[in-house]
Amino acid sequence: MEPAVDVASLTAPLAALGDRVAPLALAGERTLAVDETFGDLFAEGGLVRGRTLACQGSAATSTALALVAPAIRSGAWLALIDLPTVGLDAASELGVPLERVVAIGTRPPGAADDPGRWLDVVAAAADGFDVLLVRAPIGLSAGGVRKLAVRLRQRDVVTIVLGDPGSMACDGTLHTDAEDWSGLGDGYGHLRRRQVVVRASGRRLPGRRHCRFTIPATPAAAITTAATSTTSTTAVPAVAAISA
Repeated sequence: MEPAVDVASLTAPLAALGDRVAPLALAGERTLAVDETFGDLFAEGGLVRGRTLACQGSAATSTALALVAPAIRSGAWLALIDLPTVGLDAASELGVPLERVVAIGTRPPGAADDPGRWLDVVAAAADGFDVLLVRAPIGLSAGGVRKLAVRLRQRDVVTIVLGDPGSMACDGTLHTDAEDWSGLGDGYGHLRRRQVVVRASGRRLPGRRHCRFTIPATPAAAITTAATSTTSTTAVPAVAAISA
C-alpha cells in the first residue's frame, strides 16, 4: 500500500490510472457479459452499465466475483473499494484476472469510516473503471448518495455493493445462500465444492429469478462476505493497491 493521502490528491492518480486502463473495446456496449449460469437473472442477459446492485447473504463475495469475472476477462477493469478481506487468490480461482484489478482503501487500517471521503473516492474511481465492488459505510448523506448515483450512471459504471447498501438506491438485489459442501465421506475425503443459490429481486430485476452455481473448494476459495469476515488475507502482487 502507498502512504495515506488526501482525497483531493487521490482524484488525479485515479484519473490518470483510468486513462491507462480504460477498455476502448467495451465502451459502446450497454451490457457486460456474465456466465450463462447467471444469464437468467437479468432480463438483458448481462450486467447493464450504469446500474447498481446489492449482493447479500452468506456467499455474497463469491457470487459477485463470479458474476463480474467474464467482463474482466473480456477487457473490463475492476476496482475493489474498502474490501480488504476479499481473498484475491480466491478471486483468481473464480476466473478474475488479477492483473486487471485495483484495490482501493478509503481509510487507514483501524480508522473509522469517513462517509464523505468514501463518496469522493468512489466518484473518482468511476472515471476509470467499468466495475466497482464496494462496501458502503454507515452515515452516507442523502445528497451525496444522489450525486454519486448520477455520476455512476453518467460514467456507465456497474456497481455492486456487498452487504447492506444503506442509503444507496439499488436497481436490484441478489440474495445468496450457500448450500451443503460436497466431497466429504463418512470420516474421510476433502471439501471439493459447494452449491450456491442466487435469487434476484428489485425494480430492474422483475419476476421470480434464481440460479445455482458451484464454488470450487480450493484453499484459496474460502472467501466470505465483507460484512462478516475478520480474517486478513495475503496481498497478491499482481493487484495494484491505492490507499486514500
